Amino acid sequence: MNTLGSRIKHYRNIKGLSQRELALACGWKSQSRVGNYEKDAREPNLDDIKKIAEVLKVNRSDLLADDEVPQKNGSPSEKEYALIPQFKARGSCGDGYLNDHVEVSEGLVFKRDWLARMKAKPENLRIIYAEGDSMEPYIFDGDVVLLDSSRTEPHDRQSYVVLRPDGGVSIKRLIQKVAGGWLIRSDNADKSKYPDEQVSPDALHELPIIGRVIWRGGEM
Repeated sequence: MNTLGSRIKHYRNIKGLSQRELALACGWKSQSRVGNYEKDAREPNLDDIKKIAEVLKVNRSDLLADDEVPQKNGSPSEKEYALIPQFKARGSCGDGYLNDHVEVSEGLVFKRDWLARMKAKPENLRIIYAEGDSMEPYIFDGDVVLLDSSRTEPHDRQSYVVLRPDGGVSIKRLIQKVAGGWLIRSDNADKSKYPDEQVSPDALHELPIIGRVIWRGGEM
């Protein structure tokens, strides 16, 4: 048990709780919050550590090593974590969500070593929310989506945030056809509701790619 995340998982298993059960007991809606803590993808603040310790019936010192105590204000270390701006905009998992204007709110923090493994630079990353069900079961309505604005070249079977001609923003998967051209695809299996769109390479470039989706987070 060398990390905070591994200790949370250890005591959760001793208590016989699932990640979802621990999240609900702490008053959180999403299981992914516990999952990120246990994977050491995010560092819980002091309030969250206190909640986890109370639910698991352990002392905070059982969870924290001497060198893992968060800053008193609960803020993660800038040396280890990067704050990614969260835009008050939605990417439609459908025909396209119109955003009249975009504001920047606080954001989410990600471990810098994880971002390095993803070959992602913090200054190129943005957070938006997904809207609709056309990308289920990969992306669900209300999911948090992390996009890399430096990755705008289309690659086969990757998911992208694209700008529609009417100004709408969509999240779609791009499929390269063997015979040439591309498909703009929704992951939802209901093709009567979400049919594939066939486009030529030239037409694809008329749909500006805002960035590639490299991570999504939401309830499980």
